[in-house]
Amino acid sequence: MRAYRRVALSRRVVVNTKTGTSLSGVLVEERGPILILKGAAMLTASANPVPVDGDVVVERSNVDFVQVLPAEG
Repeated sequence: MRAYRRVALSRRVVVNTKTGTSLSGVLVEERGPILILKGAAMLTASANPVPVDGDVVVERSNVDFVQVLPAEG
């Protein structure tokens, strides 16, 4: 098991990609070379988050880093 899974799985995260795109969502699964986010939104510097329909699949090879957001409440 990858070390970050214990910290990030089932938590809201921000995935920052090597292409400069950032996505916020709940990391629900790590399946081989991919990460799956539910309830995702694309983040931009100039606008509000843009909701993304369906689940988002991100190839781990495209991930620059993952931020685990603090628990709400």
